[in-house]
Amino acid sequence: MKNLLWILLSILTMQGYGQTADRDLKIGENRYAALNDSLPQVIYKNNRVSKHQTAWLVDNQLAGEYVTKTINAEQIGSVDVSKRSVVIDGITYDSQVTIAMKEGYHTKFISLNNLKAKYTNLKDSPVLFMIENEIVQADYDKYLVDECYLLQIIVDKIEIKREKMDFFLVRVLTRTPENIKKAKEIRIR
Repeated sequence: MKNLLWILLSILTMQGYGQTADRDLKIGENRYAALNDSLPQVIYKNNRVSKHQTAWLVDNQLAGEYVTKTINAEQIGSVDVSKRSVVIDGITYDSQVTIAMKEGYHTKFISLNNLKAKYTNLKDSPVLFMIENEIVQADYDKYLVDECYLLQIIVDKIEIKREKMDFFLVRVLTRTPENIKKAKEIRIR
């Protein structure tokens, strides 16, 4: 009888605590997405710059943390991570990541603004860069990419008439095996 009472009590508490009704949900409340949700989940990303800075060096050239997206990973010879402070060009960095490329491979870094000037006719037009489907949220003069590892530069004009906004979306694709395979595909419409 005592065991039956415990089992019954356990089942009742699981029913009470294990379910929530939709009417109890509040906008902005963290919850898991489900197939039958009626409200979309809105996520505001935190784009604040971290106070801790890491110096990223590729073949002893200061390149920035984003450089790993645009260098050929197969050509990396070694990676060294140091957690000691270092001063480069008057800026103090909390740590340092040094990437040495394999012998015979030479990176050719170019900033995004110089890339825009060299390969497009956009000149002073407003531009938003995307690299590998990620929007670049950095200084385009300091954001360096390996020019030798770029596959395609796709320029799309975005016109939003209602907002009276025109800009160009410049999508940069690198020479990853997936991107090369997609570039070789023939699409029939």
